[in-house]
Amino acid sequence: MNNNASMFNRFVAVILDLLTFLGFAAGFMMLTLNASSIDAELHFSTVSRNELIRSGAIMIGIYFLLDILLTRVFATTPGKLALNCDVDFHMGNTILYNILRSFVKIVCLFSVVLALFSYVAGASSPDMQTFHDRLAKTNVTNSTRMPRFIGVIVVLVGIGILIYFVATYHGSLGINPSLNLPNYKIFDL
Repeated sequence: MNNNASMFNRFVAVILDLLTFLGFAAGFMMLTLNASSIDAELHFSTVSRNELIRSGAIMIGIYFLLDILLTRVFATTPGKLALNCDVDFHMGNTILYNILRSFVKIVCLFSVVLALFSYVAGASSPDMQTFHDRLAKTNVTNSTRMPRFIGVIVVLVGIGILIYFVATYHGSLGINPSLNLPNYKIFDL
């Protein structure tokens, strides 16, 4: 019986993990901003390109570290857990295989073409292994050792923090949507 997770579930899990981890990284950044005088300045100015690149690198670094840590300790990530998936390590759940797996996964994820090739190759192989699974000798299965609702809660909290971050700092990030909605100013005194 093939107990491997489908590529669709894995793709959705990666997107959920990305949003969740970026949400926690944004929360970390908000904590550090609120503890400094930078926060007051951010509400009135736009962040420079170098600061955006640095912030993006910090978020990717936090994504990398959280992916390694959670896969090492729990053999799953919040997105996989929410979709009832688990990572099985054929050669043992060692830190070296976790680092290798997470590094290749992030390189593929942020170079979209490699991610597409990785998932197409995984869907066409009998073991359903993407590039990072083949290198780290892992499989993602449709069973998990933890309760699924924990993954759902962690994903929702992470996405909520990310939405709050974007809503709070959208002007500083250069995101200025014009929805042409009336401004009623209910809470402005």
